[in-house]
Amino acid sequence: MTAVAHREVERKYEFPEGAEARVDWSGLEGWTVSADPVEHRMEAVYHDTQDMALGRRLVALRRRRGGADDGWHVKFSGPGGRHEFQVPLLRTPDRMPASVRNLLAGLTGGQELRPVATLRTVRQVRTISDSTGAEVAELAADVVEAVDERTGTERSWSEWEVELLDGTVPEERQEQIFAAVEAVVRAAGGTPSTSRAKIARALGEEDGGSPVAPEQEQQAESTGTKGKRKKDTKGKNQDKKGKKGQGKKGQKAGKEPGPDVLRAVLGELAEQLVLWDLQVRLDVPDAVHQMRVTSRSLRSVLKAAAPLLEGDAAEELDAGLRRLARALSEARDAEVTAELLAGRVAELDGRVGPAEAEALRRRAEEQARTAAAKVRRHVTGREHLRLLADVQDVAAAPPVTEEGTRLLAREVSDVLVHRALRKVVRVAERVAEAEQAGGTQQTGGTEQAEGQQRLEHLHDVRKAVKRVRYVDAVLGRTGMRPGKQLRRAARDAEDYQDELGRIMDAAVLERWLADTAGALRRTGEDRYAVGALHGAEVVRLRAGTAGGADVVGVLLSQLREDLG
Repeated sequence: MTAVAHREVERKYEFPEGAEARVDWSGLEGWTVSADPVEHRMEAVYHDTQDMALGRRLVALRRRRGGADDGWHVKFSGPGGRHEFQVPLLRTPDRMPASVRNLLAGLTGGQELRPVATLRTVRQVRTISDSTGAEVAELAADVVEAVDERTGTERSWSEWEVELLDGTVPEERQEQIFAAVEAVVRAAGGTPSTSRAKIARALGEEDGGSPVAPEQEQQAESTGTKGKRKKDTKGKNQDKKGKKGQGKKGQKAGKEPGPDVLRAVLGELAEQLVLWDLQVRLDVPDAVHQMRVTSRSLRSVLKAAAPLLEGDAAEELDAGLRRLARALSEARDAEVTAELLAGRVAELDGRVGPAEAEALRRRAEEQARTAAAKVRRHVTGREHLRLLADVQDVAAAPPVTEEGTRLLAREVSDVLVHRALRKVVRVAERVAEAEQAGGTQQTGGTEQAEGQQRLEHLHDVRKAVKRVRYVDAVLGRTGMRPGKQLRRAARDAEDYQDELGRIMDAAVLERWLADTAGALRRTGEDRYAVGALHGAEVVRLRAGTAGGADVVGVLLSQLREDLG
């Protein structure tokens, strides 16, 4: 079975009744629209769990028959926009492929996926071509009849959709195409659709129903809609009133109950973790890195909140997250190596030839693919699925101590950031003491051993600084704010992360180059190129570690001043 994934770039439009007939595609400047449309009759059955686990996370699963793309489709938002993953139908079309269930296992937690809506669409498709005759987009006019399988409610509407055939074309080119189409649409009285998705309409989300996943997000707004739905304006007014009245009357920001902070930050990170799980399974670019960041963010919050949590749940969760981080580390190091290699070759100004550079690039990228495949195998295991469930359980009901329940939100935020900052200070003080004592030289260590110990010390400082960044970032995303002094100290600590990060990246690449040189020696291949790169990286790493102690000293002085 072959799965197909692609990036989806599209926009939708609506017309007042009868206005479609006024559309004149001859006015599409610089582009040509095919004269005769091709008609498709399609049926799409959308699936979700009983508690709408996919819809709540803006993921849509459908089985489509008819048209040009029969199969099972998973649609979600990710890096670079909207993505769609397709799997062909089985011989028994209604049967869901195991690959689809496995793909969504992290989101569903093993719950049954069942039909929630059926959409039958009559689609008239035209193609849009550029001045050379190359087809660049499809223009689809849809008439939709939908049934909410949960309630039996029927809804119908019509809409137009423009989708680029190549979602990777430059944004400037995309805008040229959409601008030309939109000019013709507006001239006929059409407007960008306010509807987020067909499934949203089918399940009544846009007339007061339950939240579901959008197939795509629309950038523009419109007052024009067409269909047999009656808008629930009362429900919308109630929503607006609810937003204004959040919290107790007269309550200032930061005066909410302290446990709300932990529920907010842990809940936000738990949701991120399961969404990155989906994208890791699909091998979406940067997904491994982002899942690693999320797992480390969770660990950082749990460690910073340790005095406010009781029982063993948080420690057990930390152990599971640490195992996940180890599984992700090899793949992330391989990504860093592949990203850095081209720049390092360029810096040698011709000492590494094009053929040698290409061979090393292929080697690095192949190792990155192999490491990513190991991660995908890891996330399909029962232990990983249990971890995702445990993270969500703890996030929903953090085991807050009695003392923690008496704190306000601002006080809990202060505790989290202050503990993370104090960790940086303690680690930095150990590094400063080791430097003052002369490192390993006092015990007869070699220069190489001293450099390795210094590198480990700098790595510990960087991890502590990143913990501050992770805690500060998730507090900001969830609207929680520690005191001004702590916010300033957190920003000061984060200023040193990039400099320490460059040293650690050099260490990753130096190890890879050393390992590659050893592998080439065993096979008898030419080692000149990798040797030149390795020598330059050793010099870079030594310079970085030698200056790292000064960086840590300045950081320590800054934090002592910030924290008093």
